[in-house]
Amino acid sequence: MFDTLVSCAVLAEHLDDPDWIIVDCRHQLSDTGYGERVYAAGHVPGALFMHLDRDLSGAMTGSNGRHPLPDPEVLAARLGAVGIDRQRQVVVYDDSEGMVAGRLWWMLRWLGH
Repeated sequence: MFDTLVSCAVLAEHLDDPDWIIVDCRHQLSDTGYGERVYAAGHVPGALFMHLDRDLSGAMTGSNGRHPLPDPEVLAARLGAVGIDRQRQVVVYDDSEGMVAGRLWWMLRWLGH
């Protein structure tokens, strides 16, 4: 298992590996539909899409910020529903210098992945 970065070459070797989960986290704060559009237009083969607002954030209450952390149990269930578990290597990417991919990477570590 890797715990930080993998090269494009290493990822390419594992595109068909069922023990690897690839997550596209592309998002723009100014256009919340951006990530889904660019995912539909093209993505790393086999990647699934997770949305910052719907999948990687908790409910906003008006006093907890724009993208509050989700409840850990809710997040774990959401990740499990797409096949992410402790036995799988997870690769995350975005096109905003790691802003959202870094959040998911941190949240996976927060859950003990």
